[in-house]
Amino acid sequence: MSRYLFSNFKSCEFQALYEEISKVFDIKQEELNNLYQVMREEFEVEGYPEHTINRNIFRSGDPNFQKLYDEALIIGIDIPSILELDNGVSDKKTVVILGQDPRRRSNKRREEIVIGTPYAMHLKNCREKLRNTRLYFDLIQVLLEEGYRVYLTDVFKIWVSEPNNGYRSIGVSEKDCDRSIKILQDELNIFEPIALITWGKKANETANNLGLKIKHLPFPHPSGAANGTWRKLLGKTPTRENKVNFWKQTVIGYLNDKKL
Repeated sequence: MSRYLFSNFKSCEFQALYEEISKVFDIKQEELNNLYQVMREEFEVEGYPEHTINRNIFRSGDPNFQKLYDEALIIGIDIPSILELDNGVSDKKTVVILGQDPRRRSNKRREEIVIGTPYAMHLKNCREKLRNTRLYFDLIQVLLEEGYRVYLTDVFKIWVSEPNNGYRSIGVSEKDCDRSIKILQDELNIFEPIALITWGKKANETANNLGLKIKHLPFPHPSGAANGTWRKLLGKTPTRENKVNFWKQTVIGYLNDKKL
């Protein structure tokens, strides 16, 4: 039995979140609810169970971008998620971790979209076995053990590859970018976090432009691709242990000292 609750939204939270998600994706509330329910049921299942959805779930506000979307080799979509300890406490404070987008990789065209969650935290193997995503969960777990709910979302809810390269993105259109940022602002209003933590440069820049009234703590992305930045930040080798220790001292130290 899991120690954690996965996306155990309060009814008012889920209803409000669906209203935001439906501004980007053509999905019925029941379908979204069923998707979260299946992920809850599979939370402790070994392996990498996939859930796919038709490409027509998304319609761009820009016809030119819609054409590129339709031609893309692969599309990435993640739905927001929230994690907390299953300890009977119902009034936990929420901390948001914000990333950039649901990046995917493929060397061939995928007609269907594999729909997931930020950092694939709904997958047991990603939380416990894969090197990069295991580190993400190590960092998230620090917050969970301190008694916080952790809401995970991205600035952009889609990732679109080039037509002939499934490893490079084309970036979303200006109209869709504006729509994503408006939705992000509404997400924060729904969950009323005491702090926003950003992973990576784009997430940090977006948060800085939101005019937030909550504390924003910027961090380099935890992946190995940002190890140069982590090395400068830590002043030593950016090992997994060093990253986790620095994270714990910085984030938990701040939250506790300020009694947020």
